[in-house]
Amino acid sequence: MKAPGSRVAEALAGSWRPDPPTPGLTQEEWTRTAPALLRTGAGGLGWWKLRGSSLASSPVGMELRNAYRLHTVDGRHQELRLARALRLFADAGIEPVLAKGWAVARLYPHVGLRPYGDLDLHVSPEAHGAAFALLPECQREGLLVDLHRGVPHVGRTWEDILARSGYVELGETRVRVMGAEDHLALLCAHLLSHGAWRPLWLCDVALFVESLPAGFDWDRLHSLSAREAEQVRLVVLLAHRLLGARIDATPWSPDARLPGWLPAATLRAWEKGGHYSLTTAIALTEVHPRAFLESVRVRWPNAIEATVRWRAPYNGFPRLPFQIVDATVRGLRALAGAPRWVARRVRAGRNEKSQGSAGSS
Repeated sequence: MKAPGSRVAEALAGSWRPDPPTPGLTQEEWTRTAPALLRTGAGGLGWWKLRGSSLASSPVGMELRNAYRLHTVDGRHQELRLARALRLFADAGIEPVLAKGWAVARLYPHVGLRPYGDLDLHVSPEAHGAAFALLPECQREGLLVDLHRGVPHVGRTWEDILARSGYVELGETRVRVMGAEDHLALLCAHLLSHGAWRPLWLCDVALFVESLPAGFDWDRLHSLSAREAEQVRLVVLLAHRLLGARIDATPWSPDARLPGWLPAATLRAWEKGGHYSLTTAIALTEVHPRAFLESVRVRWPNAIEATVRWRAPYNGFPRLPFQIVDATVRGLRALAGAPRWVARRVRAGRNEKSQGSAGSS
C-alpha cells in the first residue's frame, strides 16, 4: 500500500479542475486517506475527484460529499462576511487588498472546493492603526479578519502592490485583490513558511498556474529578490511533481530538478496532517519526560520551515543541521518559560484543592 503522504497527493492530483482525472486509489486507500483530507480542509476536493466514480456512493464517498456540502454552505456565509468586513473598512475610509481565502477560492470551479476561515486583508502602513481599531467591531460581528501591514513575504512597496492590484466583483461588492504576480509569490512564500503542512495550499498554487490571466508578467516575478523568485520556482515545480500541475505556461521545464528533501518533507508533513509549535511542548505535556519527548517528536520542525526560518539556501545540502538548530533555539525558549508555567499549575492545583475542601464542608 502507498505511503500516507503519497496517497494524499494521488487523491488530490488534478482535483481543482472542472473535470478532474479518474481517481486511482482503491476504496481501502480512500478510506485511509479521507481523515487527512478532512482534517486539512481538502474533503471537498476529495469528493470532486470521487463524484463520478463507483466510489461516490460508498461510505467514504458520502463522508467526503458531506464535507463538500458543509464547505459550500460555509463558503456562501464567508462571502457575506467578506462583503460586510469590506463595508466596515470602507465606512472608515480604508480600502484593503484581499489575498488568499476568497481571492483564491473564487478560481475553483465550485464554492465548496476551497474552504477558508479568516479574511486576509492587507492595508497600507499609514492605515494600519485605523484598520486595527476596527478589529473589535469585526469580532463582535463574527468577522475573523487577519490584518496585515503591507504584504509580508513579498518584497514590494505598498504603492507597487497597489498599482498592480485590481477589482473583481462579489455580488454588488467590488473587491480589490492582489495582482496575480504578487499573489502567486505570496502563496508560495506562505506555503513554505508554514512547512507546506496543508495540501490545500499546494492545490491553490496548482490551480493558480493553470489559470494565469492574459498578460501575466513573469519578468515581474523575476524582479523579486533571488530568494523570493526561487521560492516561486520551487513551489510551482513541487505542484507539478506531487499533484501533476500543468506548468507549460511557466518559464520552467517540468523536468527541472528539485532538492530531494523538498517533496519528501512535504509528503511527510501531509502524513502528519497537522502543525504544532515546539514552544508549546512543555505546556501541553505537564512536564512528564516521556510525554515531553513525544511532544517534541510531533513538533519537530520539518525541513521546509527550518530552511525558511534560518534563511538556508535552497540547495541539495542536508536539512538536518538546520532542523537541529531550529529545534534547539525554540526548545530553549520553551524551557525558559517552564518555571512560570509550573508555578501557574501549582497555584491552580492549590486553588482546586481548596475549592474542593470548601465544597465538602
